[in-house]
Amino acid sequence: MAYLKIGDWEIHASGRQMKLEIRRIDEIGRISGKLDGRAISGWWNERAARLTFVVDADGEHSSDDRAYAGYAWDEPADPGSVRSYYLAGSYDTFGGGGGAKDRETFGWFATLSR
Repeated sequence: MAYLKIGDWEIHASGRQMKLEIRRIDEIGRISGKLDGRAISGWWNERAARLTFVVDADGEHSSDDRAYAGYAWDEPADPGSVRSYYLAGSYDTFGGGGGAKDRETFGWFATLSR
């Protein structure tokens, strides 16, 4: 069964390694946390195992934000070893969010081990 875990995920996006902090998932699937120290908010869909969130770029314009979408899964651990959880998907940039008119979508993946 795939499900989203609260905790500190290691995320890789466009050649950068950062920390994705999933801090809260409420009863209707709203999530909150931080990505590389910046606030995120979004939605978790348990049935689809789909995470969507927006990173607040701390700028004046919401066009500086980035929108992430991805899917979760986990893999069984060998007896006595740590279980691994995964997220992977893409993110879109807007205006000053790091993209360009001919390249605005990028890939990302994240891992969490417990």
